[in-house]
Amino acid sequence: MFFGTALIDDEQKIIVANKTKDKFFTMDYLADELDFEPYGELLEFIWENDEEIIDNIKNYIEENDGDIADISEVELMPAIPYPLRNVFCMGKNYKDHVAEMDAKDPLPTEPVYFSKAAFMASGPGDEISVYAELNSACDYEAELITVIGKEAINVKKEEAEDYIFGYAAGNDFSIRNTQMARGQWFYGKSYDGHFTMGNWIAHKSMFPMPVELNVKCFVNGEERQSSNTKHFIFDIPTALDDLTKGVTLYPGDMLMTGTPSGVGAAFKPPKFLKTGDIVKTQVDGIESFENVMCD
Repeated sequence: MFFGTALIDDEQKIIVANKTKDKFFTMDYLADELDFEPYGELLEFIWENDEEIIDNIKNYIEENDGDIADISEVELMPAIPYPLRNVFCMGKNYKDHVAEMDAKDPLPTEPVYFSKAAFMASGPGDEISVYAELNSACDYEAELITVIGKEAINVKKEEAEDYIFGYAAGNDFSIRNTQMARGQWFYGKSYDGHFTMGNWIAHKSMFPMPVELNVKCFVNGEERQSSNTKHFIFDIPTALDDLTKGVTLYPGDMLMTGTPSGVGAAFKPPKFLKTGDIVKTQVDGIESFENVMCD
């Protein structure tokens, strides 16, 4: 079961797809059919996280046809067009990525976090700036996004799944020369438009814990990144257990879980993105999407 956001008749609507993405429903239609109060925005629905309604929706959409006959006729948006607040990110969470950035760098013994300013998400098909006028070293980082479903504080590892709403595909675009020169990551990770997420959030019921999904990135058809989330240094339950000891997470908050090896900065010479490049972000079982890089 997938949840997304679309513009229909110039109005933002929640849309729901079955697990094979061949049937599509507006939340308004499901509310009428299943007799619950409709939700206007996906963040509102996630915040409520009514498990009975979610179960009823899951059962209904697999057995019935949707009210959207042709999904290509609606304007799909990033699943969460306006994030709740800064996106939380994990750094150095794949061994191979740590090694490619600095072979002498020891593996972290505790999770590494930073945040990424994202007033507005970029989505599939959107142009992403390389900030060419600034002579910037723009890079890609395909990642799995974890979307929080409940207010989370002092989460125990064994209970972590209870606090998750679902998962999405995303790309943590980065300006490497800013990131590396400043001695901190926030600015280099927060250029406008550089938080990209897919059209769909896969509900957590689609995947067992621990989540083991292939994460890939392609540039102009060339595979640059390919790994699986089973290779996390710190898995999602560990991260939630650790982070929520001091930071309360709220429904709709997003945690980018780190990127595997193959980033442009690690090549010799580096393969930074340039205007006209096509970047494909892929998380198997959830979504793949493309962005074109612009000046």
